[in-house]
Amino acid sequence: IGSILTERIFENPVRRISRMIREYYWDGLTRRVDARHLEEALRDDKIKQQGYYLYVPNDDPFAYEYFSDAARNRPHLNLQVVVLPEKITPKYVNELEGRHGLLPLALKKTASGAVEGVPFVVPGGRFNEMYGWDSYFEALGLIADGKIDPAKAMADNFVYEIEHYGKILNANRTYYLTRSQPPFLTSMALAIYDELPNTNASRQWLKTALDAAIKE
Repeated sequence: IGSILTERIFENPVRRISRMIREYYWDGLTRRVDARHLEEALRDDKIKQQGYYLYVPNDDPFAYEYFSDAARNRPHLNLQVVVLPEKITPKYVNELEGRHGLLPLALKKTASGAVEGVPFVVPGGRFNEMYGWDSYFEALGLIADGKIDPAKAMADNFVYEIEHYGKILNANRTYYLTRSQPPFLTSMALAIYDELPNTNASRQWLKTALDAAIKE
């Protein structure tokens, strides 16, 4: 049995909450959309329907192959991987009733060559998708706690959404395909950039984010 630290017993309540957020809660609210975390990401208690659907962008063939392979290796999920049409209309989204699903975010290769989803933070434990409005304020909290890489990763996911879905979505579910959020990407990118090293790579990252914001 481990000993109880006296300083934890008498810890200032405000400081304790801040420490718990910094050391535990951020990790508990972090999600990824990739093969390893697919079952968690697909869960959505906001809708009731049979089976799971994942809709990949029309212009991301790598994502289609990757998630199709993941679905074949996980037959228990009864997952259908579908390619979105080139032009997404309100009529198309309305006709998905009963077949709504998850929209993937950015994927990246690790140093070992493995593929993993770019991480993001959700606004509460019941959520498994990345929200537009909430992510900006979460990023400010991550920055305040010195967690620059997770904040940067969320901005990268926003860039992916703009490039492949045409906008920063309310969240990455098909029923949000026609709904966006206030344009916080520039403020978010600048706040992150201020914490990055003064390098050409940092400036190129900022340019990519600003180009996406202009495109949106």
